[in-house]
Amino acid sequence: MTDDYDVFKGKIAKEDFESRIKEKIKEFQGLLTREGAITIIASELGVQLGERPSSISIKISDIIEGMTNVDIVGKIIRKSDPKEFVRKTTDTKGKVLRLEIGDESGTMPVVLWDEKVDDALSFKEGDVVKVIGGFAKKGLNEKLELTVQRRGSIEASDETVDVEEATHERVEIGSLQEGMSNIRLIGTVVNVSDIRNYEREDRSFKVCSLFLKDNTGQIRVSLWNQNADKSAKISIGDIIAIENCYAKYGFSGMEVQTNSYTRLDLNPVIEGLSLPTIDTDVSISDITSDMQFFSVTGTIIRAYEPRSFEREDGSQGLVATVELQDDSGTCRVSLWDDKARIAQGLPEGTSVVLEGCRAREGLDGVEVSVGASGRVMPRLPDITTYTTRPSGIARVIEIKDGAIKAASREGQFLIITDEQGIKAGELISYEGVIKDDNVIAKEIGAIEGDYPSIDELLSPPRASIGELEPERLVHVQGLVRQVTPVRDFKVLRLDDGSGIATGYFSGELEAGREYDLVARTFQNGEGIELYTHSAEYTDNIDEAYRLLDMF
Repeated sequence: MTDDYDVFKGKIAKEDFESRIKEKIKEFQGLLTREGAITIIASELGVQLGERPSSISIKISDIIEGMTNVDIVGKIIRKSDPKEFVRKTTDTKGKVLRLEIGDESGTMPVVLWDEKVDDALSFKEGDVVKVIGGFAKKGLNEKLELTVQRRGSIEASDETVDVEEATHERVEIGSLQEGMSNIRLIGTVVNVSDIRNYEREDRSFKVCSLFLKDNTGQIRVSLWNQNADKSAKISIGDIIAIENCYAKYGFSGMEVQTNSYTRLDLNPVIEGLSLPTIDTDVSISDITSDMQFFSVTGTIIRAYEPRSFEREDGSQGLVATVELQDDSGTCRVSLWDDKARIAQGLPEGTSVVLEGCRAREGLDGVEVSVGASGRVMPRLPDITTYTTRPSGIARVIEIKDGAIKAASREGQFLIITDEQGIKAGELISYEGVIKDDNVIAKEIGAIEGDYPSIDELLSPPRASIGELEPERLVHVQGLVRQVTPVRDFKVLRLDDGSGIATGYFSGELEAGREYDLVARTFQNGEGIELYTHSAEYTDNIDEAYRLLDMF
């Protein structure tokens, strides 16, 4: 067998080499193997050990910062969902996935990037894997982690690793204590805030606050990054299970934090578990000054100009006041900071939903306030009415490679089917399931009926905003004066000279530019609003030539 010392000749005397091995093992209180000690010494002296025999793997407790070409065998204790991102320096897309690996000596996060993520997708918690070619460095919260380098890999291992798998026992909110980890919470959503973005040490973060309630108490839950993105689908009154989170003391007492390993389950089956219900919509006449975290729906009947102010800490704030009306009465609502900016994009006559409201006694009676922990949203119609549905009727645009390109009043979409004999232009009835915004058809066939032609669906009549009627498919052109992100949509204010309309679009557009919209109109409160799948930037020169051709 090759002498351990051979690759160290010329760097250190053999007596010193053996002495340092003993010192390292003593330093780690006997938990460090000889192999681990040699690896550490090689890292300190800049010695390349070469490829170790495949039967030898370093233990997790042997790893120190700066080690390269580290191989470990361990059991997957926790696994995050893959996350996609865009690199700021190169503007290229990347992805990352985190595993927590454990062996008999301890646990360590393992970080996989780009194509290495795909190699690990098939693994699950409890699998034993071998990580090859890792680099040890300080990561999140200055905790040591192993990054799999470009030349490294991760593969299944048939070795036995005696490590207990992570268990996630449900903990009641009233029983939470500082330091509890790997816990599972189930509760009713009392309130959910908008997502806040901020940067720290050249890194971008997103966070959203939930307030959960069960029969033992109420707690604030911070959702970070990917989990924060999921908050757009969470509403007050929903039941949510949060797995793999931890408890700690925050500014307002005990709170729950999440991380990349946390999983959210919205409205799970909870047989045998009783949870409190939340009044998701309160009539204005029923609001009392002691109410917290409630929702109210109404129409903005008057909006006052926002005003700025300076807080005690010197920061600038913004507040806007509106009067809200429903069938039971009216009330004054104060909207703060980003909520005030949203209000600027919502004209009088718009119906809105206010979540996370707090009430107080004002000069003219009970007043409502919506701050950082609340949400302001236009009251949308049933979105399923205006988006691709798993069943319905549509016109066939074209047929190609087992797919039908179809158009309905809601927009264009693909129907995946093996059905033969359907022709372009026909009206069809279909039923199936939605996958990746396409319809996977189970049943499909041509039918007769009164429905717009292909030309009418693809090129609906042009309409001015001042003459819009509800429940029409129209072609509208105008200047987008304002764009406000609200949940999954961009709320836009479109001005064509004859009037200004509020519209909803899930794609990207910029304020200050003119766009062509193919949109479905609907009544919302006292106004006619737009829902569109299609918003194309208009070149003013091309539009001028089009008008010249017309006249």
